Amino acid sequence: LSSAQENVRQRSRELEESNRQLEGKNLQIEEQRQRAEGLLLNILPAAIAGELQSSGQVSPRYFEDVTILFTDFVGFTRASESLPVEELLRRLNGYFTRFDRIVAWYGLEKLKTIGDAYMCAGGIPVKNSSHPVDAVLAAFAIGEAVAECNQEFDCQWAVRIGIHTGPVAAGVVGIHKFAFDIWGDTVNFAARLEATGEPGRINISSTTYQRFKDFFAAESRGAVPTKEGKAHEMYFVRGLRPDLRPDHGAEAGAALSRRYQIYFSRQPAAIPPSLLARS
Repeated sequence: LSSAQENVRQRSRELEESNRQLEGKNLQIEEQRQRAEGLLLNILPAAIAGELQSSGQVSPRYFEDVTILFTDFVGFTRASESLPVEELLRRLNGYFTRFDRIVAWYGLEKLKTIGDAYMCAGGIPVKNSSHPVDAVLAAFAIGEAVAECNQEFDCQWAVRIGIHTGPVAAGVVGIHKFAFDIWGDTVNFAARLEATGEPGRINISSTTYQRFKDFFAAESRGAVPTKEGKAHEMYFVRGLRPDLRPDHGAEAGAALSRRYQIYFSRQPAAIPPSLLARS
């Protein structure tokens, strides 16, 4: 009987040790799963990542209403020729890290960087109606970020910004190094708006202007030719509409927040100080 009891105790100790090892392995598996999921969510929007995990593929999507924002640094090629590689990358990382935070703050989706160009969009993959206004707010915040980085790095980089609203096709293509991307004339024209803009200014299409004219004042540029030889109506964003400006007796940003609430049933993420100062 004594021998049998000792055997039971030994088996119990072995079982407890086995359970502890199993629990440790389960924790390691869970940590690895969370790490892999975090990496996937860092590459793809949450809804797209979930579809890819569940079905192994992503269905193509059509979005009839998306606002695309392009930025590009002026004279970057010349600047890159005079900087060591590590300093060039340090600066780009500093600028684009700030851009990433701004884009996330205003509910936009970062799509990619191409060299010194940065591309993001609003209204995808989750549809909303505020994306034209959100994109302009983000554009002013990006201008502030560039100024801050210029002070930090003791340089004078300038950025052009182009914004256009329209339909796009979206999806994930390929099997290696895949990414959520968008295609269509809307994307191409947004890039043209950036290319035909001016340093430090926000160049927008007439389509985007019609969507945000109750919030912002814009300066018509008339018909501006693009590299395809076609002329398109374009505008430079100047600031808030006169009736939303703080100097009209309203608290800074209060009138804009109130109108945003009326139109979109929520408050804006933030109002860039430079927008109020420019007004």
